[in-house]
Amino acid sequence: MWQNRRVVVAGGTAGFGLVLARHLARAGARVLIVGRSSEGVRRGLETCDQAGDPIDRLQGIAADLGRAGEGNRVAAEAERLLGGVDDLFFCVGRSGRAAILNTSPAALQEYLDANLLSAVEITQAVADDVASARGHLVYIGSLAGKIVMPFMGPYSVAKSALAAYADAIRIEIAPRGAHVLLVSPGPIRRTADDPAADRAAARYAEEAVAAGLPPEAAAPGGTTSLGQLDPDSLARSILDACRRRTSELVVPRKVGLLAGIIEWFPDAGRRLLDRLTRRRRNQQRDQ
Repeated sequence: MWQNRRVVVAGGTAGFGLVLARHLARAGARVLIVGRSSEGVRRGLETCDQAGDPIDRLQGIAADLGRAGEGNRVAAEAERLLGGVDDLFFCVGRSGRAAILNTSPAALQEYLDANLLSAVEITQAVADDVASARGHLVYIGSLAGKIVMPFMGPYSVAKSALAAYADAIRIEIAPRGAHVLLVSPGPIRRTADDPAADRAAARYAEEAVAAGLPPEAAAPGGTTSLGQLDPDSLARSILDACRRRTSELVVPRKVGLLAGIIEWFPDAGRRLLDRLTRRRRNQQRDQ
């Protein structure tokens, strides 16, 4: 399915984006990974090379997709390096810990810039090519975009906006043959060789302390009881969802069911969510 497909993975130099890029390259795709810095691109490609991935199928480019003109530049570079774009995987994002009542408009704008607005220009730049190739536009959202968790309000606002954006894109481009997939995963475990693993481990704890939040706010998923997802298993599920051309993938499914309960029975669903999060907070405090 992916043999010689021309794929751009935005946010593909570290974290789950790099995992996806490696799976695509192993499946035969020609992959252009995009990261914010040249050093990040270098480290990402070096990680793939050291792991024995097909490095001849991987190239990289540095671009800050939050800046005007960068999405168009990436599309132009993909045309030069790959001959065009068949598929786009958008893995750019920024999580965080904060109290929404203490989040300034400027701080909230930063979340929106990182999780939503950085997707706009590059999506517009490649949309025609992807539609012509009957390709895939894949957006990595979050469970936080479906259920608002304690201490993750700004992130939930931004990922909810990304989910709506993906729906709007689907309405316009699906009739032209493109497939749009929104992925809403829980917290994803970092691989041992992730170039950004050393920094990621401490960031949430630092943010929680700076915001005056309780220690449990730093846990994966905030105060929920979610375990961290295996990144390789999630990558395989995403590529399978592309094969089936489904519109959304929610992992783990039990949280997707809870989101459905909240959608259909708002009061009862939110009471259930509140009980679950309070129980988890009490367990964490007792440990």
